[in-house]
Order: sequence, then C-alpha cells, then structure tokens
Amino acid sequence: MKTHCTLHRILLSGALLFSAFSSCKDSPVEPPRKDPRTYTWTIDTLAYPGSFQTNMQDIWGSSPTDVYVVGHNDRNRGLMWHFDGAKWTDVKLSTTQGGNVQGPIDLIAISGFASNDIWAVGKRLYDNPTPPPNFLDSSLIIRFDGRQWREITLHEARSLNSIWGLSSSNLWSGGWTNKLFHYNGIVWQADSLPVIVQSGGFFQINAIEGNYTGEVFIAGNTHYNNLAKTVFYFFRKKMQTWTMVDSFVVQPSHIENKWGYVDLWTSPSGELYSCGRGIHKWNGTIWTQLFDHPNILYRIAGTSDNNIFVVGHLGTVLHFNGRDWYQFKQFANPDAVLGGVWTDGTEVFVVGFTAAYPQKTLIFHGK
Repeated sequence: MKTHCTLHRILLSGALLFSAFSSCKDSPVEPPRKDPRTYTWTIDTLAYPGSFQTNMQDIWGSSPTDVYVVGHNDRNRGLMWHFDGAKWTDVKLSTTQGGNVQGPIDLIAISGFASNDIWAVGKRLYDNPTPPPNFLDSSLIIRFDGRQWREITLHEARSLNSIWGLSSSNLWSGGWTNKLFHYNGIVWQADSLPVIVQSGGFFQINAIEGNYTGEVFIAGNTHYNNLAKTVFYFFRKKMQTWTMVDSFVVQPSHIENKWGYVDLWTSPSGELYSCGRGIHKWNGTIWTQLFDHPNILYRIAGTSDNNIFVVGHLGTVLHFNGRDWYQFKQFANPDAVLGGVWTDGTEVFVVGFTAAYPQKTLIFHGK
C-alpha cells in the first residue's frame, strides 16, 4: 500500500539510438532528486476549535497535494484532515457535520491505493450501561470513493489498529483481542491468529504488512497486568496458513527485543523492516538489528532500501540513505510524539502531536 517510484533504464541500440536522441533533444530533463537530508522544512499546527485533544497519529497520501492524517479528537470532530498542497482542512465525517459516519469514533490507521480509493480503520465508542469500564468500543472501517467517506459494517467487537493490502480486493485489518479481517473485494471475513492468551492478559495486533509473493506478516503482543510482563509475537501467513514464527518476553527482570514490535514495512524490493525499540531487518529466517535508539520508534516508511524514514517518541525523525542513519536534530522535542510518516521520494510528511494540554497536531513537511 505504500507508494513508491521505480526508475526504468531503457537500452537503445542500432538505428534507434539516433532517432531516440533526436526526439528527446528538446524534451525536459528531470532534475536529480534532492537529498532528503537537505530538505527545507515547514511546520503546521492543527487544532480543532474548542478541543483539548487534536491527536493525529497516522498519514497517507496519493501525492504531496493529496495527503490525509487521522487520529483522535475529544469533540468527535477534527478526526481527519486533508492537505491539498496549500492548506489543511478538517474532513467532515460526522453526520452532525454533514458526513455519513454516526456517533463518536476514533481513527487509528489510514492507507490507500489512489485518490479515490482510501481506507481508514479505528473504533466506534459506546457508553457502557453497566460500568466499569465507562466506555466500550467496536471495530470501525471507513472508505473514500473519491466523493464521500462511508462506513463498512462489520458487527464485530474491539478496535482495529492496522490496515494493509495489495489492492482494494485484497486487504487485511486487525486490532484488539485477536480481531483480524480479510477483504476480498466483496466481503470482509473474520480470521484469527494461532495465539493462546492466559488468564489476565489481553492480545492486540500492532502492525500488518505483506509483499507481492503473497506472504503477510503481523506483529502483536499480549500484556499481562497481573504478571507485569508483555509477550511479543511475529506471525507469517504463507500458503493460506498462519504460523507464529517467533516470540520474546519483556518484564522488569528481563529486557529483550528481537525485532521492532510497533510497526512493519516492506520495501519495493521485498525487504521487511520493523521498528519499536530500534530498527530491524528480516532475512527470511531471523531478525537483525540495523540501528539502536533510546526512544520508542512508532512508524517506518520509505520509497526504497536507500530512502527510509523512521519517526517516534520525543520528536525523533531518522533517515537512512543506504549507508548510515541520520537524525534530524531540529525536531527533537520532549513534548512531541510522532506517529506517522509518508513520502513519495520527493517530499516527506511527518505527523504527531504535543503531549502537553491542550494537545495539538504537529505536521513537519520537507521538500
């Protein structure tokens, strides 16, 4: 689902060489792409009027002039914003604003295939008639067809945290309590992962990613409050079968990180990366750590194995150029939580929010 560009080299020989040279002589030549580390950056701040929380946490675009961010707002407005190349505008999703989505919702992840084929997932919130807890949630999927956003009805419980797919007829989404769904272009069908959760624990899917060979990968974890420990899992679906490939445990007396458990990303060449505590790469058998960082890293994305961005806690923005990792020091900020990044290779957008109240969305735009 991530957008990428591929350079094609055309080999000409014989008589074609002269004609090609002649026909291209007056054609405009595309300038070399700018080094991302020399980008000029601007910063936009988004805050819905009267709200204390405008917390956007994920981003996707069909181009630098068609970019969406999604997240949470305490007024159930300003949950999604759109950038048209000049300004950011609140997308009016709620029926109280003239949209098609009823009731209070949160949006957690967004991705798409074209400007008229975009998907976002999250949760619908309900008051609990017999608290505690005071609120309940259920799965939410909305889709944009180029004209309007509409909700997809699932009739299943718990929040969805991630969405990934090869096309709008082959989509995966998952979230809390092992809720996993696949869309075949006609209907969303429930699926599940081979994981056993002991009493006192809860399982959640953190990230879904795949490749063009048909493999699908999932990073998830089970947290046990009563044992003060978290078990992290890495799953792979191959030949229609889900397999738990590996796991590791983190608790006060045992700290281990075999892979980045927060997010997964597949490069156009098919290489699988992860981020969380550090950045890791999967070779088909084991994970290898590429880079260690003291801050939690929330999102990884890029256009190739030589152009990767990673963002995270405390205003962390990292870039990999195929040789080394570079941190944009100007964004380091103890008040910034950066949860989303999107790039097309010529521009990059980073989205997050301030930790201090009133919380506002921060968008860094480099080009």
